[in-house]
Amino acid sequence: MTDTQRPYDLAALIAEAANTGPDMRFPMVSNAYVPPPRGFAGARLVGYFELGKHEEEFEGRKRDREKVDFVFELSGPNYEPRKLDDGTLVPHRITIQETLSLAPDSRFLGLFAAMNAAHGGTATHMVQLLGKPFTVEVFHRKSKDGTKLYATLKGPGGYNVKGTTVQNPIDGSVVTLDVAPAITELRAFVWSLANKGMWDSIHIPGEFEERKNEKGEVISPKRSRNVLQERIMRAKNFAEIEYLNT
Repeated sequence: MTDTQRPYDLAALIAEAANTGPDMRFPMVSNAYVPPPRGFAGARLVGYFELGKHEEEFEGRKRDREKVDFVFELSGPNYEPRKLDDGTLVPHRITIQETLSLAPDSRFLGLFAAMNAAHGGTATHMVQLLGKPFTVEVFHRKSKDGTKLYATLKGPGGYNVKGTTVQNPIDGSVVTLDVAPAITELRAFVWSLANKGMWDSIHIPGEFEERKNEKGEVISPKRSRNVLQERIMRAKNFAEIEYLNT
């Protein structure tokens, strides 16, 4: 009997392929980081951090801009948290890095407006939306050198962040999607209200260990995990936070 004539159990083949992988929802990338898959996910805003004024380059010129990070924790069928050997759950999180601008056409204001509308439009500050549930669209982007793949919430048309109430396209009924409770502790740093408790709450102890490739070459040097405090301390207007500069 030739290979083309040999019978096989298709159902068993499908089951084995699903159990043994690879999981084709997740791209294979050279730096061993596996980004969460593209698509729609439940999400909660778990972090809002005003980082101060930093220099950036725009159209060949340098300029100073106020920066802000948002952190969303993802959940849903394709975004289950990873479980460590000790039982600790590690969720998928995506950080949005933006310019903090209240100009009418700014991305920050557009994102706040969309998120606020999803919860009644009564919030006057982004921190009021911490812990709130949303639906988000996850996109993928490549690093500048094309060797790494990252997940992001900003696609070609901007952000697609909405509420959890959706309309069934078949019968027109309205349903509310369940979004899992946040695993991540909610944190914030608001520049004008900063105090010692807020500062201490964003400290991240420890270091990321050095990583090497098969040739023994360092592809990622050892670095501090305390990224938020360190970035804030590099801000050009860090001296404005008086209690940290006395």
